Amino acid sequence: MGKLTNGPLAAPTVSRWMKSAKELLVGYSIGAMNPASHSFSRPAHRHQQSLQPLRWSVCAAIWLVVFVLQLSCSPSRPWNVVLVTFDTTRADHIGCYGSERARTPHLDALAAAGVRFDQAFAAAPITLPSHSTILTGLYPLAHGVRDNGLFRLAERQTTLAEILAAAGYRTAAAVGSFPLASRFGIDQGFEFYDDNFAVAFQDYRGGRATPKTGLYFDERPSSLVNDALKPWIEKHHDQPFFLWAHYFDPHQPYAPPPPFDQLFVDSPYDGEIAFADESFGRIMDQLRQLGVYDRTLIVMTADHGEGLGQHNELTHSTLAYNSTLHVPLILKIPGRTGGIVVDQRVGSVDITPTIVDLLGLGNQGEGMDRFQGHSLVPLINGSEASSPPIQYAETLAPRFSGGLGELRVLFARDHKYIHGPRPELFDLLNDPEETHDLVEEQRDLAATMERRLATFMKEHADHSPDAVADMDAETRSRLESLGYIRSQPGKIATPLEELRRDGVAPQDQVDDVNELSSAKQMLFEQRFLVALRLIDILLDRHPDNPYYLQLRASAEIGVGQVEEALATLERVRTLDPRALPTERVLVQVADYFVAKGEPARAIPIFEAQQEGAPSAAGRWILASLFAATGQPEKEIEQLQLALEQAPAFSPARVDLAVRRAQTGDIDTATREFERAIADMPYYPRAHFNFGAMLLDTGNTREALLHFRRAVAIEPRYIQARYAEIATASSLGQLELARTALSQLEAIAPDSSEFAAATALLTESP
Repeated sequence: MGKLTNGPLAAPTVSRWMKSAKELLVGYSIGAMNPASHSFSRPAHRHQQSLQPLRWSVCAAIWLVVFVLQLSCSPSRPWNVVLVTFDTTRADHIGCYGSERARTPHLDALAAAGVRFDQAFAAAPITLPSHSTILTGLYPLAHGVRDNGLFRLAERQTTLAEILAAAGYRTAAAVGSFPLASRFGIDQGFEFYDDNFAVAFQDYRGGRATPKTGLYFDERPSSLVNDALKPWIEKHHDQPFFLWAHYFDPHQPYAPPPPFDQLFVDSPYDGEIAFADESFGRIMDQLRQLGVYDRTLIVMTADHGEGLGQHNELTHSTLAYNSTLHVPLILKIPGRTGGIVVDQRVGSVDITPTIVDLLGLGNQGEGMDRFQGHSLVPLINGSEASSPPIQYAETLAPRFSGGLGELRVLFARDHKYIHGPRPELFDLLNDPEETHDLVEEQRDLAATMERRLATFMKEHADHSPDAVADMDAETRSRLESLGYIRSQPGKIATPLEELRRDGVAPQDQVDDVNELSSAKQMLFEQRFLVALRLIDILLDRHPDNPYYLQLRASAEIGVGQVEEALATLERVRTLDPRALPTERVLVQVADYFVAKGEPARAIPIFEAQQEGAPSAAGRWILASLFAATGQPEKEIEQLQLALEQAPAFSPARVDLAVRRAQTGDIDTATREFERAIADMPYYPRAHFNFGAMLLDTGNTREALLHFRRAVAIEPRYIQARYAEIATASSLGQLELARTALSQLEAIAPDSSEFAAATALLTESP
């Protein structure tokens, strides 16, 4: 086996920070208004901040000179780099890691063509801290990001994207969930950063639905992450590029799309991984079609795993066992024979140093000394260290998000030490499942590991507080509505980089986390009676917890106990006068009274909410209530107020456009629809309603494009399906219409839309 040849150096491009134009993307579903669909994230693109340290500017200049000289000597093109991160993905649930039930042919093929690391571990079992480590080559101790939402990657940190941009690479990323929104600093170095999570969650008829609102972070499926990236790849594939795709799908709630929902009925988590694998394969196919696959360095990993009941943890972030720290890591290296398996323990902290080394950039600027991770090139080349290097991991989320103790981890040789209120020690060689705690049996070793951990922290920690986020009111409100943080004023406290044993041991409190996770999953699946039982278990332990009470109100509404739910919400307000109903509960209340024919009863509840905590979504729902009670002037007023508060809140803009169209102001309506689609490319109501207006004004062909776009984003969108069939039929595109009819039959064979579409095509020649 020959030694690995480093990739050629990259040549500079003119305007490496140039802002890319956003490509038109397909939208999502229609119907009534849906507050779950909006996104409060900042615009996807932003100019790279110029406040980099002088050292970095000097290094970038040196690199550029070297690259210009190198370019004149080497005609070969630099390797492209593609980094794909799956969220919440255990290594042992992927085929090439031994899972027999997995359906991951594309990841398995990547491993067969590349290098698979059998023992790779994340630095933290939570999304933003782990990705910050992946992209900087630093432990959380140094980059400072310790939890989702509460911290941001400081501008002074240097990301892989910044390194490659300085080396002349075009850079782009699309992420699948709110914890990686650009507001948290993870977008540094990307000229194109798409964090538009505005996917509408609507029922099969396009009506308003609330499955995820108030339960989970905003997210979008991996197929839409691909939709954001594919136009950029098409445009820039003839230049050296760095691409990062983040697939959030395997995260709770587990709800894979067809056909994976049927293929994995008894294991939807594996279905989510299978769907993400399919999306990964589509990006690989595009690289092949463009002729750049063979000269692209591809790296696949996960930010962390999932408990799935091991160690009594259903999800992740609370505990620090390998069920949530062991992750896949696969590299496909241009020109290198594949099928290599590396057994030595490595970390996600090693990913950026390895990429930099493989590209031949390790000797430029500061070289490899800036990283706390190590290049894995020697291991790939067959060299083995006498023993794996010391490795660190942590989860501080229990302290910041749950008021519990924190956990710090040290891997050294065959042992793993977990420090916290109740320390643990494991022999991973003989006990890889971490079932036998050795702290009492091997006290001397435990004490030695504790000292080594303290020394490691002292040597690697950066005590600067600039990673603590200054949250705006909107972000704080969102995190509080998810039960993610307590309502403490001001900034989140800066972590103490010292070993602590205070607080409740997370291992002893994980039952609460599990019951909460299960209750949220039941609410998502609309199994309200089961959710009520789980929430009541939590309330027996914590009777005055406002978040649990809000969830109970949601479940009560679900089973039709609306008056009881209103009493529960009043109890919340009594416990905390600042506490107001979450948007999830508000939507349920509004829908209940509208369905009952009493929309006026919901108006005072919303008016009180808007007085205490005005929001674009709340005003939008209030507008719908005014419309339902025959008060169009007040409806328009609330829609305008919603857009004053959040100009990019497309649900309100779409309704305003509909009203303009109804009054015959087609030009204004057109501008509003176009703005709504630009602000929320994945919002199907914009496409459906724009299509309906275009159809009404005689622009049938363009109307069909918008109906098809809505269907492409949300295949179960029945109204859009019917509109597609009827419009295609009127244009004589009968093959398209019949294909759409068969798809509608598979989705809703008993629907009135299918019956009407069948009759329509039966009458067609």
